Formats: sequence, structure tokens, C-alpha cells
Amino acid sequence: MNKRFTWKFTKYIFIFLTITLILASAGIGLFLTNIVKLAYNDLNTADDFYMEMSISKEDNGYNLSNDLKQKLKENNVQLYIIDNQGNALYPKKHKNIKNKLIDNIYNTTTIPFKNDHLSVALIYPQKYKHNLNNKENIDITKLINSLYINNYNAYQHIEKNNQMMFIENPAHQKVVYTTEFTEIENNTFKFLAISYLLLLLLNIILVIMFAFIISRRISKPLFFYNDWIENLSKGKLFKPSSKHYNKRTKKLFKELNASVEKLNLQLTEDKIYQNQINYYREKWLSQISHDLKSPLTSIYGYARLLSSETIDTKKYAILISDKASYMTELIDSLNKNFKQETDQMNVHKEAFNVSETLDQLIKSIQYNKFEINNHLSSKEFYGNKLYFERMMMNLIDNSIDHNKQNPKIQITIQNQEDGLIVDYKDDGKGINKTAEKNMLHSNFTTKDNKEGHGIGCTIIMDCISFHNGTFKILPTKKGVHFRILLK
Repeated sequence: MNKRFTWKFTKYIFIFLTITLILASAGIGLFLTNIVKLAYNDLNTADDFYMEMSISKEDNGYNLSNDLKQKLKENNVQLYIIDNQGNALYPKKHKNIKNKLIDNIYNTTTIPFKNDHLSVALIYPQKYKHNLNNKENIDITKLINSLYINNYNAYQHIEKNNQMMFIENPAHQKVVYTTEFTEIENNTFKFLAISYLLLLLLNIILVIMFAFIISRRISKPLFFYNDWIENLSKGKLFKPSSKHYNKRTKKLFKELNASVEKLNLQLTEDKIYQNQINYYREKWLSQISHDLKSPLTSIYGYARLLSSETIDTKKYAILISDKASYMTELIDSLNKNFKQETDQMNVHKEAFNVSETLDQLIKSIQYNKFEINNHLSSKEFYGNKLYFERMMMNLIDNSIDHNKQNPKIQITIQNQEDGLIVDYKDDGKGINKTAEKNMLHSNFTTKDNKEGHGIGCTIIMDCISFHNGTFKILPTKKGVHFRILLK
């Protein structure tokens, strides 16, 4: 059972882990595919990396991503892909945009693109007006370079006396193009890959460990309930010893525990009741065999006489009829008495053999840790047999129920001038002071589940009360020691 539970939990947790990994991978994929869009939420923040990710080269030219197209449309910006001489490679309908760049010099930015000396020119709506008289002499390569962002521009342009001039940019930094990852980046990726695999392996190990622990936690108590039900099926009306039966088990399997306890109690009461019925049945059979023996003998004798031809048959036929009628009335009377006795057996007193009753009860329970000390001078006790059986059964049941390991039970019975003394001991964990004080109350229970269970103390006290007896708790080093007097 434990292996089945472990496999079940492992399977379900693996399914959960697989779904989690799929969702996590999908999330990472969505993140990576949208990272450019998330990082560059405005066209003003666009740089060479964004352009590398957003513009792809195809056989028939260049293609812009939807995100870049949307940003251009929202800002009313024109985009051109140009070489160092200002020749437009995108869009194809434009040839050279040198004059366009000069006219829009204050509302244009250029971004280095690819590794073949191309640039991306972004021309915003015109905001400035200026007149230059040296357009023909302006170096287009320096002009494009002067419009670079992030200090990629080696030159700065200035306008003086309607003339455009270029000066070197002291903060210039080179654009670094890489066609493959650096060693640091490769090491970083390797570290992340190994970390991911180790994390995955750790998750698998934790899944197996948790599945094993949880399955043991849940399945171990079930072994106890399985053994208990198996005991009941074999007529052993007691709980088996188990270290797994504790408050946590009762709480986890509350309904199962209540059901099996109820079944145990019902089977015990049915067994005691059946014993009592058997007792009255044997008594009835004994009475009926004794009372019918005499009229049957007479009928047999009269029948023999009827076989003789020399006698008056009518006379003996009437006698046989009378005897048969008597037998019918006798059987009806015995049946009525049997019904009355069984209906009233809860409040009926009679002489019964205490030793035989106790032995029969122990055989019914089939518990193997009993020590019976019989010091009876008189075998029979005048009392209620059913009450006595139920009292002893509940004393035994309480001993077994309140100990994880089944205790050894010692029962000593002896006569006293005014009644029967029962000394009951077990070597279990005993009872606390609060329980000792409250045990004499008729509605007290030591069971955790008080709804429909835990009536042991009530039944014990009912028996003692019916027999006008006494109940004492005697000191002991281990377990419990009760002395019960029945009168």
C-alpha cells in the first residue's frame, strides 16, 4: 500500500511539476519575445540594439517589426536605412536623402546599423528652419556621423554664418559589432544553463522525497485501520497495537476512525447480546425437554396399549388427545416465558457462573494478553449477567483504546461476604488526575470523540449502580488499578 501511495503522489507531483515547467518555459519564451518591446517603450529610447532586433534583412530588402512600425506611426517619424553616402536602401523608392537630412538636421537622429557601414535615419516632424549656402560642399559621411546617438558620433556639426562645419567629438566612443558572444557572455550562459539543470534535478529529488514522506504519513495509519478491520472480520473485537495510532491519526482520518470505532462497539454489543440469547435459548431447551418428557412418555405408553385389540381404544384416544393439548399449552407458555425473560434481561437478576461468563467473554474478544486470577469460593453470583459482561467488555475496551501498544490486562475475581470483588489492572499509560475525579460521573467519557462513542464509563457505572456496588481507583506505579464491588 505504501508503494502504491508513493507512486500515486510521485505521479501527481510530476504532472504538476511538468505543467509548471511548461508554463514557466512559455512565460520565459513570451518574455524573451517581448523583451525588446518591454525595454523600449518609446522611440526616443531606441538604440542600435533595438534596431538590430527590429529590422531584418530579406532577399527583397528589409523588413520592419510590427512594434517598430507602430512606434513610427504613433510619432509620425520617417525611417530610412542609408549608407555612408546617404543612399537609401529602405524604402526603395528613395535614392539619396542628403538634402533631406540637411533640411531636417535638427529633427533627425541616426543610429549605427549592421556591420557594413549602414545607418538608420529617423526624421521627426520638422521644427526648425535654417538656410545654408554650402549644401553642395557638406561632407555627407561626416553629417550622418554627427547625428549618431550615445556619443557614437566622431563629429559634431555647428552652423555659423549660414555655413555648416564639423568639429571632432571629444567624448566619441566606437560602436562595437559582435557576430558571436564574448567569453564572459558564454560563461554566463553556461552558468545559467547548469543552474537551471541543477534546479530541475533538485526539484525532481524534492518531488520524490515529498511524495515518499507524504505517502508514508497518510498510508501508515491506514495499515493500522486495515489490521483493525481484519481483526473484526476474524471476531477479534479489539484494536491492534500500533505506534501510528495517535491524536494526529484520529484527526486526519476522523470519519474513518469514528466509523470503525462504532463498528467495533456494535459488534461487541451484538456479541454480548448473542451470548445472552444463547444462554436463554439453552435454558429454554433444557426446560422444554424436561417438561415434554413426561407427557411424551404417557403418549408412547397409550399408543402401545392401542395396538392391543382387547382394550377400549376410545378411552386411550381421549387421554392421548388431552396430553397433546397439554403439550401445546406448555410450549406456548414456555415461548411466552422465553420472550419475557429476553425482553427483561437488562433488569433481570439470576444466578450465573462468573468464571464461565468471563472465560466466554475473553474467547469472544480473542485478546491474547490476559491474566485471570480466579479466587472464587462460590462459582455462581446472583446478578445481571448482561450488565456484568458489558462492564467487563468496556473495561477491556478502554484499556486497549487508550494505549498505542496493547497492554497486559490482569483480572482477579473473588467472593466477599456481601458480594463479588473484581480487581482490574493494566500496564498501560494510566489516567490523569482530572479523569480520576470525573470517572464517577455518569456522563463522563475519556474518548476524544464524544458523539456516539466513549460511553464505556457510563456502562461501567450503570452496572455498579444496578448491583448497589462501589468503584475505587487504587494507586499503581504503571497503568490503572480499579476495584469493583458488586452486591
